[in-house]
Amino acid sequence: MAGSVIVSAIGFLVLARAGAMAQMAEYTDPNTGITFQQIVKNEGGYTFGIALAESLGSDFIGQITGTGSEGWVSVSFGGRMIDSLLLVAYPNGQGVTASLRTAAHYSSPLLFEGDAILKPIPEGTFADSTGFSYTFLCENCVVDDLTFDGSDPVPFLGWAVSKNSVVDPSSPSSLLNYHDFYGMFGADIEAASSARFAEWAAMAADGPDFPPPPPGSGNGTFPDAPVRGQTYDYIIAGAGAAGIVAAERIAESGASVLLLERGAASFYASGGEVTVPWNDTVTVFDVPGILRFIPATPGTNAFCADTAAQAACILGGGTAVNGMVFVRPPERDFDDFPEGWRWDDVADAAERLYERNVHTLYPSQDGEYYDGVIYDVASKSFESNGWRHVDAIQNPNEKHMMFSRAPCGIVNGLRGGPVRTYLPLAQALDNFKLELHTKVIRAVRTNSTITGVEVEVNGAREIINVNQGGKVILASGAMSTPRILLNSGIGPSEQIEIVASGSTLVRLPEKSAWIDLPVGKRIQDHPLWTTTWNFTGEAARLPIVSTETLQDPSEEMVEQFAHATGVLAENDIRMELWADITPFDGVTRYVQVELYGKVTGQFNMDIFLTKGSTSRGELGITTEGATHFVKDPLMNTDGDNEAVNTFVETLLDYTHEPDAAFIWPGPGGANATASDVLKEMVSGIHVVASAPIGTDDGREGGHAVVDLDTRVYGTDNLFIVDASINPSVPTGNTMAITMLVAERAAEKILALSLDRCEGPQG
Repeated sequence: MAGSVIVSAIGFLVLARAGAMAQMAEYTDPNTGITFQQIVKNEGGYTFGIALAESLGSDFIGQITGTGSEGWVSVSFGGRMIDSLLLVAYPNGQGVTASLRTAAHYSSPLLFEGDAILKPIPEGTFADSTGFSYTFLCENCVVDDLTFDGSDPVPFLGWAVSKNSVVDPSSPSSLLNYHDFYGMFGADIEAASSARFAEWAAMAADGPDFPPPPPGSGNGTFPDAPVRGQTYDYIIAGAGAAGIVAAERIAESGASVLLLERGAASFYASGGEVTVPWNDTVTVFDVPGILRFIPATPGTNAFCADTAAQAACILGGGTAVNGMVFVRPPERDFDDFPEGWRWDDVADAAERLYERNVHTLYPSQDGEYYDGVIYDVASKSFESNGWRHVDAIQNPNEKHMMFSRAPCGIVNGLRGGPVRTYLPLAQALDNFKLELHTKVIRAVRTNSTITGVEVEVNGAREIINVNQGGKVILASGAMSTPRILLNSGIGPSEQIEIVASGSTLVRLPEKSAWIDLPVGKRIQDHPLWTTTWNFTGEAARLPIVSTETLQDPSEEMVEQFAHATGVLAENDIRMELWADITPFDGVTRYVQVELYGKVTGQFNMDIFLTKGSTSRGELGITTEGATHFVKDPLMNTDGDNEAVNTFVETLLDYTHEPDAAFIWPGPGGANATASDVLKEMVSGIHVVASAPIGTDDGREGGHAVVDLDTRVYGTDNLFIVDASINPSVPTGNTMAITMLVAERAAEKILALSLDRCEGPQG
């Protein structure tokens, strides 16, 4: 998934912080008599109030409310979501469940493990059919670097609301779905101070509401799931970049194929329903120009609640929500793959992919490029500093000091990708079936043989079997496929033990049948820094299409879109850069930069460290069934840090030239260093290598989880075709290489005889 969608949340919060004012007002709660400084958001659907002692200590009193009988509300005491202390509350019948949490990535936050304690104030805590209120004393909750600290009289806090129920309303650690509304506000700390604080704090209940007791042992009672009568030759879990490609190619063979997707339809043509206000025949996913609005559009329900970083759970997966940048992988991207998977081996699959999944540098059907200021100005600046213009589609191997317009998968003015280019071909076949809203829980197996999958549909479990000699293929993405493997008793024993002691009602195989493989042990990702720069001189006055214009397009723009032309028919990434850097350790790294912007006089550079990075992490699972980073995969080696710092110092050198086209307006100003620019890093959401391919069998001390046919070691008929099997991060965004690998994997799987059941390797 391209990282641009997650950046929309970051960009929104940056803008909110820049423009927010202290909007709190005094409010005395009639149920408790406590006087708060209160913020009201979402037309009254959300409130948060705070009361403090006259001298700020480590405690405060808060009240948070929401409307309706389901959903959740949250406040960030540090402003943004990442690396802040969060309070989350949601109704549970006539009570309210609350917890303190933190998030290292844009994903469902985990429980806070510090000393903070929540104590409810009963008179102000209740729930009914109209709404809910949680009033609390938060002890030891002013935490260094995670919350406001009193140094700012009006610190910025964040708020978020979801209208969708959490996974388990009774659990303080329940997984949270993606929010529908969010923003920031200024909190007037001085006005919230009161001499009556101690009196009000004494109203808190004696027993702590948080932290919750540790989870109990055992995964509960295992209900017998009914078995569906219909069986298939192939069952594929996940209808994203890999799953759709593999499903269509396998269905071409005549075999019966069932493709399962846990999410809903995305594009209008696929049954999507979240249309835009100005056109009721396209959804928010269809329109390239508004891709950054997807996370903030109510009703999309496009994102997973159980992945380590933000991931799409919708038809098309990441290809339905990403920036549409389709980077043909250079040949070197397959150097880390084993023999049989090098470039010469996959070149034919690449040609098949490129022929079917068209992409272009000029998405508007009239051949014009709209809103071109950023490219026009920046390209001249980089060219004057020795960079070359290269057509990124025709010359994928050239990545040394080069720039190009963004190669993007846009078809007839609409978002492209496999939902547009592969899926209709599959759906035209009688032997293919797609099921939405169907979450794969585990592969059902007897020792090495997979007999089917257990799925969840509308909260109920069901087993779907494969035919004799059939195969199950996992294509749920590098952060979800590991969950299915662990739930199937495949992976590190310490992680399977967490499943066994958790609350997900997963029926694991007998411990003697667990397959010890290094699932999640060597994950990689592209780190991402979103940076904002100012144009200089006349360029600072050249118009750039704004967020407001895209949210409320003119009749002319709408008419252009109807003819597949104009700004709305383009994705908003105006330019791509690549450079290679070899630091002290002798390992060459690549840097990819995406340029875009929606403010006249400014533009953003999304800086990714890509191919050659040596940082690795580890993926695990929680007792609630969510994958999470046991070890963060980003920027944990000196060579990676030197490479990206060297690149940014070069950018800053350009800003010091007499005729510089752009300058750094942030911390440090004209004297800024790379450390000033590289303040906030997030996941590029290009996770790979959670189940890598190779000949070094992971059961015998190697790193590989799947063999050269993409079959999971120790199994007869379980395969993986998504980015999990990529052994290292690619030079560019992961969409294209994921689809290419799936093309090759489908070819390899089909080469295995359907009616022959091979024994497990080794």
